Amino acid sequence: MPVRRERLMGVGGIEELFHACRTRPDTGEEQRRGRALPVVVLLGPRGSGKTVTLNHLGYLASRRPHALYDFASAAPRRPFEVAARLAIGLSHGFPRQPRLRFPRLALGLLVVRTGLSLDEAEPRRARAALRAALRQAREHAPSDEAAQRAGAALTLLSDLNLVQLPGLSLLVSLVQRGLPRLPVDVMWRTGLAWYGDQAGYRRIDALVALNQLGASEATGDRRAADRMLCAAFLEDLRAHYARHGRDRESVALLDNADSEQGRAFLDLLVEIREENAAERGVFDPLLVVATAAHAGRVPGPFAPGPAGLRTCGPEEASYPAWRERIPRPAPDTSWHWYPVRLRDLTANEVAKLGAEIPQLPQITPLVHRLSYGHPWSVAQLHTVARRAVARHGGETELRAVLDHPVPPPPGAEGEADRELPLAQVALRYLLRDLSEDDQHAALIVCSAAREFDTAVDSGLLSGFVMRTQDTLLQEIGARLWLVDPVPEDAGAHGGRGSGYLLPTAHPQPLPGRPVLHPWLRLLLLRELAGREAGGQDWTAVHTALRDWHRTHDRPLDAYYHSLALGDLEPVVARLNTSLSTLPSTDEWLYELYAITAAPMRRPVDPDEPSSRRAPRLAQELAPTAFHEHRALSILVTSLWLSADPRNRLPTSSPELNYTIRTMFRELGVHSHARAAGLIHEAAKYEARL
Repeated sequence: MPVRRERLMGVGGIEELFHACRTRPDTGEEQRRGRALPVVVLLGPRGSGKTVTLNHLGYLASRRPHALYDFASAAPRRPFEVAARLAIGLSHGFPRQPRLRFPRLALGLLVVRTGLSLDEAEPRRARAALRAALRQAREHAPSDEAAQRAGAALTLLSDLNLVQLPGLSLLVSLVQRGLPRLPVDVMWRTGLAWYGDQAGYRRIDALVALNQLGASEATGDRRAADRMLCAAFLEDLRAHYARHGRDRESVALLDNADSEQGRAFLDLLVEIREENAAERGVFDPLLVVATAAHAGRVPGPFAPGPAGLRTCGPEEASYPAWRERIPRPAPDTSWHWYPVRLRDLTANEVAKLGAEIPQLPQITPLVHRLSYGHPWSVAQLHTVARRAVARHGGETELRAVLDHPVPPPPGAEGEADRELPLAQVALRYLLRDLSEDDQHAALIVCSAAREFDTAVDSGLLSGFVMRTQDTLLQEIGARLWLVDPVPEDAGAHGGRGSGYLLPTAHPQPLPGRPVLHPWLRLLLLRELAGREAGGQDWTAVHTALRDWHRTHDRPLDAYYHSLALGDLEPVVARLNTSLSTLPSTDEWLYELYAITAAPMRRPVDPDEPSSRRAPRLAQELAPTAFHEHRALSILVTSLWLSADPRNRLPTSSPELNYTIRTMFRELGVHSHARAAGLIHEAAKYEARL
């Protein structure tokens, strides 16, 4: 089914890269020899829209030869079997275009897949057996019209091993379906000559050798057979394009290519490309676009950071940019790979997705700030929020949006008829790829830390098995769940402005290392908050982190965890002192926002408006500070509550904004040295017109 273009956001740069790579050179040396093409890998965590984007690219390529293959949904197959299935897709006919033929690949498949046993001591008999098998393939090949009708059904039956043709595997018959117009003698001469050139044997001896490799169970022989047949697949493509001018390259779209079978196929393809370019100076006309959710299984230029892979965003990706970054000379084959990391949706893009539904325009800011634009989660939240408003209406339902029951995630066992809270379903879906149950539990504990490195450095993982201690950081980084820190300022609390408070505005700024994706962290913190007292519960974990930061002289993080524990008194005392001791208002605001970004164990009370809850919490948690520094106490609790977007409803005029604005102004009245800066900050929370 075609993907509706207006619903696919954030892939404009990928489309441009795709079109630039597909467009064939029409003049010069590149027209004759072809040109180097990257293996484009679309990277993103689970739910980032990789498969949707791949299907969209298939829609864009639908008028030219293209093939789609999903390594996750198909049975494990060897590289040459993948090449054969891609050949099936590429050989579909298009109006006014010569059909792609694969005589070399078909001949090779005939040799290794039909049960022939060729005797190297009897070349004449081997030649006769091969000719007989070719004629049988010619006779059994279905007509073009029949192939169009039955291709999908036959492929399914083949995968289920329910159909076998006498003397000829179904795989070969499907590849041969376009051969009625290709005489057997032409196929024989083309294929036989090429195999002889490749192997350095007499022509018939080359096929005998391939036949023996195909029958062998030795790892080296199997790889040699795979390599020969994949090379035949690429050579058939190159030879066809040399004879028939085309305006677009062929396209192979490979989903879940970070699987073992996906890597085996792509590694072999890159190896063959490297050899063809180095020894013959020719390039095949096949653009490969693959998807991967694990950066550690994608070759490419190394980069420091959690993923360990040099990537670029959709807007920066381009064919010239890929060419420019190829080292001269290239030390290895990593330059063939072009990892492009899909990004989350922006607030505007989320708003566009909800604009068609009357109830959603006022809800989309909440959806974006909860999910931070994670595509799958945006869709889920839109659906649940729309149902909540339609059934009940009111802000109370939206505050409880994560508790609304939804069907279990795909693949859930024993829960097909049981609805679960959205937060639980989302967390199961996002973390389904984690290799160990222990990693899930460890990740819940690590979510308490502002930065993921701190969770590891502080010893939070010491109670888990050694494998989890050694691999969790690498696993989460490779799964692409670590992102750059989100700015903490008025924009993150319902006000206006973002990114105006730089780390340089404080004498002891935050390190700024990668953090867990905010949406994933919110769901994990919810799990941590639900743990019963004892062991690594909310209090124990945040206490350990607070003490660790104190020991390492990191006051902002230490007070951050104090606030997470509900210790409001020392936090207000610290901020009251630093208001007069720090050199500028910007430095104090940086400290204020850094500390009040702390998570809250019970962030939302659906039955109590947050504007009423803020002063009550301030008085309850810090009675002394509330009496002596009322404005600052209420400001801290208001900002602490506003860190969760569910406390900022309605989004058109967040209820906490009035309280925050008033407290900033009251502080300014009593702080003459900071009056102007605090009044300017209060203005960021003015009502939006």
